[in-house]
Formats: sequence, C-alpha cells, structure tokens
Amino acid sequence: MKKSGVQHRITRVYLLQLLLISAATVLGVWATAQIIEQVLVKQALIKEADHYWSLLEADPRQPRPNTRHLLGLLSSDEVQDEVPSVLKGLPDGYHRVALGNERPIVYIDQHGSARLYLVFDEQRVSVLAFLFGILPLTGVLLVIYITSFLGWKKSRELLSPLVQLADRLRQAPVDSPSLARPDLSDIEADVDSEVSVLLQALESYADRLVTFVERERQFTRDASHELRTPLAVFRTNLELLVTQIGDRPLIRRMADTVDDMEATLETLLMLARTEQTSQDNEVIIVNDLAVNLMERLSPLAERKQIRLQVRQRALMKVEAPEAVLTILLNNLVRNAINYSGSGEVTIVIQDGAVQVVDAGVGMERSELDRMMKPFQRGQSKEGGHGLGLAIVQRLCERYQWDVMVASEPGQGTQVEVRF
Repeated sequence: MKKSGVQHRITRVYLLQLLLISAATVLGVWATAQIIEQVLVKQALIKEADHYWSLLEADPRQPRPNTRHLLGLLSSDEVQDEVPSVLKGLPDGYHRVALGNERPIVYIDQHGSARLYLVFDEQRVSVLAFLFGILPLTGVLLVIYITSFLGWKKSRELLSPLVQLADRLRQAPVDSPSLARPDLSDIEADVDSEVSVLLQALESYADRLVTFVERERQFTRDASHELRTPLAVFRTNLELLVTQIGDRPLIRRMADTVDDMEATLETLLMLARTEQTSQDNEVIIVNDLAVNLMERLSPLAERKQIRLQVRQRALMKVEAPEAVLTILLNNLVRNAINYSGSGEVTIVIQDGAVQVVDAGVGMERSELDRMMKPFQRGQSKEGGHGLGLAIVQRLCERYQWDVMVASEPGQGTQVEVRF
C-alpha cells in the first residue's frame, strides 16, 4: 500500500481514531479515579468523622466505626485504641498510608483531646467499581472498536476498485497508445457507483483517443508516401530545365524547396514509425554526425552565402536511433540556414549538448513560444513550412531530451538540445 494512497490515509485515520479513543478512555478513567478519591471519598470520610463526633457527644460509650470497608480508631483520655505507630506521627487531614501489604486511605481528625483515625479500605470498593464501571466501559469500547474496524474494512472494499484503477493507470505505458490502453475488465465495481461511471468514461475516452491517434498516423503515412511522387516528378523536371536553359537562381531556389519538402516528409514518416514501433538504440558519435551533416548541407549554405561550420568542444556520444539524431540536427541546421540570410551558422558540440547558433534576424520573447508550434514561421523571405522547431520539440519529448531556445532581435538565435 503506497503511503500517499487513499487506503493508506484511511488506515492512518482509523489508527489515529483508535489512539484518540484509547487515550480519551485512559484519561477519563484516571480522572474518574482522582475524582472518586479526592472528592467523593474525602468528603465521605469528613462527613463520617463529623457524624461520629456528634454520636460520641450524645453517648460517650459510642463504639468506633467498624464495617467491611471502614475502620475507626480513637485515642482519647477515656479510650486508647491500638493505633499503628505510622499513623500517630501524621498530621490531621487526608493521607494514603502503607499498612502492611495495603495502602488504605486514612483520615485523621482532632476533636479536643481526642483523635479519630478513619481507615478506609478502597480495594474492595475498587472491585465493585470494576464490576459496575470498568466492565460496561470495556463493552462500550469494544463496540466502538468493532464498528470502527467494520467501517474501515467497508471503506477499503469500496475504495479497492478505485485503487486498482489508479494502479492500473499508473503502470500503463504511455509510449504507444495501443499499449497505453489498460485492460480494466477485471476491476469489479458496483453498478451506478462512482467507480463504475469512471470506468465507463475511461473506456470511452480510450476508444476515442486510440482512434484519433491511429487516424493521425495513417494520414501521416499516406500523405508522406503520396507526396513523394509529385516531388520526384518536380525534381526531374527541374533537372531537365537546368540542362535546357542552364542553372539559374530561381531554379536553385526551387531545388532547395524540394529538398526541404523531401526532408520534412522523411521526418513525418519517421515520426509515425518511431511512435508506433520502438526503434533500436545505438551509440552515435554526434561529432561525426555533425561533420557529415555539414558536408551534405554545405552546397545549400553556399548558395545562400552562409558559412557553415562545426566547433567540437567535446567528444559526445548519445545512445539513440541514428535516424532520429540525423533528422533532429538536419531540422535545426536547415532552419538556421533559412533564417540567417547571410553570415554563418555554427554547430557547437559540447559535453552532453548540441547547439546550433545562427546570426539571423532573431525573435522577440513573445515569438519563442509560438515558434515551437506547428506551421508557425518567423520573419523570413525564404520558403518553409513552419515545422522545423515543432518537429525538434516533438522528438525531444519522445526521447526525454531538453530543448532550449534563446533569441534576440537582430543578433540571431541559439537552439540547444541537452541529452
């Protein structure tokens, strides 16, 4: 049972309730015993002494009290009872004295030259108090304990389906919606209870979610495949156009746009595959990957009069699918090239992180959050689809990496991915 779970809390409340009831009972018994001894018994002995003195005045031969629980001893000029020595040295008043194996209550009262000792044996009275007080109290406590236990047990039974549901949802994997949907059929709940309503709502929500995600993946796969053919035809026609009229800036720009579109389609297709089936991780040297990417994108950067370089401040290895790292860096670098206009784009390899720094137009603080959403583009005359940073963020969330963007208008943008 988890310490933060509702059943654990109920158990703690139940135990605390029993502890408080027990403490209140013990305190009540102790207070009752003190009241009986300090008030009732003391007042009874005082009244008993006053009554005896009045009887003694009326009849000098009045015998001392001698009952089952009370013994009277008198020391006067006429009567000298055998008073224990331990009592003779005590002052007048109320005392508890050790006499043999017992500790009775003794009340001493002086009346002229006579002194009265009243010895009260409370142990026999305690037996009666136990029979008529403690036993009924014990029965009441047992009823309280039993009803509390039954209430605790019933609450656990009522909350058991809810706890099972929480554990099932806590253990469900979230990487794949098809696996993230747990089997809740074995969780028993009363009809029309809150847990039953919750189970039905979760089942309905899971159905809609799985259907929606599957429809999105299917569309991504179909769109990626279907758009490849017109892009291939468009690229072929561009190559034929170059052979006929020569290389022109407009043709190069269209060719760059085709490259960007093909890279975007490959990224979307890869995302659909990686989120549906897990890919095997491998140890990738990010330095080599960055150098290869620089060589592949150098023609694009040169056509836009941008210097592309790699600074290696550390040798960094990452355990991840190579395609994921390739697409992540490719999107970051292509995005930096498109928004730089001129100047340079630098890939910085650090210990545990990769930075892509450009000297482009930069962004205001209000634009940073917007740039991480799909189909949002910054201020640039270059073509683009507004998916670069959104894809990077999606990949980082998928593999639990941290992506941070820092930008300032007129001074460029720096994107850091920390593994």
